[in-house]
Amino acid sequence: MPTQRQFLSNLLVAAVYGLLGWIAVSAALPPGYSLPIFPPAGLALGAVLVFGRGVLPGVGIGSAIVQVLVAGESGPSPAALLIGPAAAILEASAGAWLVRRKIGYPTPLDTPLDIVQLLTVIAPVSGLAGASVAAPLLTLSGVLPVQDLASHWLIWWLGDALGIVIALPITLAFIGEPREDWRSRRFNLVVPIGVAMGVLMVTLWHLRASEILHAETEFSRNSVGIAHQIEGRMRAQTDMLLSAQRLVSVSQFVDRREWRDYVTPWFANHPGMLNFTWNPLVREDERDRFVAQVRTEGFPEFEILDRLPGGGTGVAGRPADGFYVPITFVEPFAPNAVVFGLNPLSIPNTGDAIRATLADGQPHASKPFRLTQEQGEQMGVVLYQGVRKVVDGRLETLGIVSSALRMGDVIGSSASGIGTLGIELCVVDVGEAGPPMRLSTDPACGDADWLAHGPSVRIPATVAGRPWEIRLRTRDGVAYSNPGTGTWATVLAGFLSIGLLGAFLLLTTGRTRRIQELVDLRTSELAAASRRLLEQQGALAEAQRIAGLGSWQLSADGSSVLCSDECRRILGLSARTDVLLGDLVASVEETYHSRFNGAIEMALGALAHQPHSRQNLDCQVRDRQGHLRTVHILIEGSRSGDGRQHLRGTVQDVTAARDTEARIRRLADYDALTGLPNRNYWTTHVRNAIANARRHGDILAVLFIDLDNFKTINDSLGHQVGDHLLTVLAQRLESVLREGDMLARLGGDEFVALLQRLPNRDEARIVAEKLLALRERPVSVDGHELPVSMSIGIAVFPDDGADIDTLLKNADMAMYDAKGAGRNAYQSYQPEMNARALERLQLDHALHRAIAEDQLFLVYQPQVDVSHGGVVCYEALLRWRHPEIGLVSPDRFIPLAELSGLIVPIGDWVMVEAFRQQVRMREIQPGTMMAINISAIQFRRNDFVERVHRALEATGARPEEIELEITESTLMDPTPELLERLDTVRALGFRLALDDFGTGYSSLTYLKRLPIQALKLDRSFVSDLPGDAEDAAIASATLSMASDLGIEVVAEGVETAAQRQFLEARGCRLMQGYLFSRPLEGDALQTPLKFVA
Repeated sequence: MPTQRQFLSNLLVAAVYGLLGWIAVSAALPPGYSLPIFPPAGLALGAVLVFGRGVLPGVGIGSAIVQVLVAGESGPSPAALLIGPAAAILEASAGAWLVRRKIGYPTPLDTPLDIVQLLTVIAPVSGLAGASVAAPLLTLSGVLPVQDLASHWLIWWLGDALGIVIALPITLAFIGEPREDWRSRRFNLVVPIGVAMGVLMVTLWHLRASEILHAETEFSRNSVGIAHQIEGRMRAQTDMLLSAQRLVSVSQFVDRREWRDYVTPWFANHPGMLNFTWNPLVREDERDRFVAQVRTEGFPEFEILDRLPGGGTGVAGRPADGFYVPITFVEPFAPNAVVFGLNPLSIPNTGDAIRATLADGQPHASKPFRLTQEQGEQMGVVLYQGVRKVVDGRLETLGIVSSALRMGDVIGSSASGIGTLGIELCVVDVGEAGPPMRLSTDPACGDADWLAHGPSVRIPATVAGRPWEIRLRTRDGVAYSNPGTGTWATVLAGFLSIGLLGAFLLLTTGRTRRIQELVDLRTSELAAASRRLLEQQGALAEAQRIAGLGSWQLSADGSSVLCSDECRRILGLSARTDVLLGDLVASVEETYHSRFNGAIEMALGALAHQPHSRQNLDCQVRDRQGHLRTVHILIEGSRSGDGRQHLRGTVQDVTAARDTEARIRRLADYDALTGLPNRNYWTTHVRNAIANARRHGDILAVLFIDLDNFKTINDSLGHQVGDHLLTVLAQRLESVLREGDMLARLGGDEFVALLQRLPNRDEARIVAEKLLALRERPVSVDGHELPVSMSIGIAVFPDDGADIDTLLKNADMAMYDAKGAGRNAYQSYQPEMNARALERLQLDHALHRAIAEDQLFLVYQPQVDVSHGGVVCYEALLRWRHPEIGLVSPDRFIPLAELSGLIVPIGDWVMVEAFRQQVRMREIQPGTMMAINISAIQFRRNDFVERVHRALEATGARPEEIELEITESTLMDPTPELLERLDTVRALGFRLALDDFGTGYSSLTYLKRLPIQALKLDRSFVSDLPGDAEDAAIASATLSMASDLGIEVVAEGVETAAQRQFLEARGCRLMQGYLFSRPLEGDALQTPLKFVA
């Protein structure tokens, strides 16, 4: 249950909210009675801040009261009674939340920051919350017109925002907290703002009267203009009727075609015109002859018709007037065929007009009625004009011409711009004694109370002898146009000025209050200042000791220097003797005496031109243990008003800080592992070197150095071995370079060297050859003898690049060409390397797509047992068929795959495909092995065994029928982890073979320890057999050694019978090569192969 205080608070808020809302509505500008200020918004926000959310019901009730006042006699809609209060509650809640978050409450609201936040954040955002909810919802519910949504939203937002800016300070002045802060400012806030508001309200009252007068004058002028447009349209219709009458009266004979050609052009420019007709006068005794004549014109069913009481037509009876005027020519014919032959004298609403025009020869309009051919609900009027002609000196009546009009379309087209003027139109026929007959489409147009609401006007008009009345009223009963720019500018400027006045008053009154409080505070503080002075002096001495900061001051007569205890300690001065200025200088190392004296003289000399001066310097002193310490000395000079000079300063031990700065600079500029300059420092140095070389015409070179197979060493032997190798190699590389050259580590195993002031380009090649010669000195690490192999790219300034970025890029490309040339080599940059680098990049991108688009496939080369000619194994070989360039050599794309890491997913795919092929040929060629090449990168991964397991599970292959071929370089100095991995794979049942035997660094000791069953003699030792003695010796030794170790040997690349005979004679029975078969597609393996033994 709400307490009595809450109830009274809500009642008070609702009453004041409603009162302020009534005042705001009374001062609003027509037509929408909008005013860009709504003070209740500020009241609501202030009440919620002071009393809390408990007064939100009062805010809602007050807003509902305002909605009732705005609606007036018509009463508010249910939507307005719900949406308006809801928006007010949301706005007050949002504003209170913003005040508490941005400013805090209670608050005196007297600082520039708080006032700026009120003006720029709290008021606009709070107003935005209310307007953005209320305006769209009121539009959706039909309370506000859709086309006015933007303007209503803007006015709502401006009104609430300005209302908060102006009314919130006034509200807080009466009820705000802290109460003492606001009470002292109440008069200075409320009175100036109240006076300003009063002046502005009087101004608005006069503006409102002027706007109303202007709007009523505008309405009258627009109404007369609309009436003239309608009358002009009807005069034009009468003129067309008279023109048609003249055509018939002056022509000897008018046929249907001439009638159509004459009247048809009028229809295009005169909407609402239904037809033009020619109705000849036919006497009763001429009827049969007339009907027969029309039938001969192509209308065999033609009859003279009468309009029946039900709206239909039937064959005409005897005419009451003794003659007929049947519609004979009618254009356009198709939509008017229903009235062809109709005698309009049979229609009650048109008979009087026909008889009148036949009698006086003037145009006459019919009464409004529903036309025979009308398909809608519009009322129609027919204009008639009698046709006479002098025949044999006597005026004879020939008939009538007529035009039927759909009045809704005629009126709508005549006053087409009426919607934009805010005016509604009604045209009625008042020619009868009864109620007016409606001509407009609005069914309520003829009602007696149609003109009862709001400003309206009646304008009489005579159309073809028929009295009409043009009635106009304002839409929604409001005659007022939107206020002009000047009015709104005055209103906005006025309220903005009041808002700024309020902000200024908040600031000034708050400042006055703070100054008074400050005076009281300073008075009380002054009493304690002397007491704290002694305490502070003691604390200062202690602080100097803790901070290692001493102070000194030259005495007034210049005879001595007053030094603090910490100053004496830092400089090693005696605590008991007086200190002279010379003693102060002498306390630092001798090499700094001149700098110290110079700094003192500069500080004193500057006082001749300025009242203050300052000098800083670092010096070194020796402490009592004889260690050098760095001290920072500050010297300050000043000149007093009487012209005397003063000198004082500080001394601080900064040894640790300076050492730290030096370490930070080194860490920023040098590589932590090798101690070489890092990329940033080296790049800065090279830019300066290039600038000097450009000025003096010197030649310099950039060498890009990349270690070969470093990743293999790092992964197989561990990071500690790799780091040690990098450290040793950095020292050796630096020892080869000349004085003045600079070596840097870019990262990983990449180094870069700058060679300056070269006599010619060849000098860079000489240095590169010296670097490559380091291969002859292997690095010994943890019992491993590691050869040092590197690839070097050379770019020379200015021929190969004019800036550091270009030189680095070109040297990098040259280095890659050196790797491609066989490694442990150097290459100088050539322009065509760009094309090769681009080709490598394109090939790398294409290789990514090849995996996704199934461009890779396997072929299988048989391994033959020459003792019986049977195939014992197939080696799976990877191929790539590029959709544009065709087959890509494995020598081109496999190195790219290894560099990019794609070799791992490619290797997984090869395993799965080869395993599947082994399963497919299991029934056809039982016992035949499938050999698969495993890359070094693939095998060294910790998850290699897991990947093999997944391939077996996916395919169902048997490990005992699969041979994994591992390159010799993979097992160079095998680690325990690699040996364990080999044992694990062998334990699964796989056969292991050592591929490319003889090309790597395997030792016989490791070969004996490895769990392998076969060696593959590399094709490089087979190709020149039997003629090459060295190759013959290697092949013979390999076969002999393998036989002793119980290991089979497979000879690769056997292409000639002589090679086969040589190998077979030395015990090699397993061979592979073009002599037996080229690699085969998978389908060829479905048939067992046999070769000559």
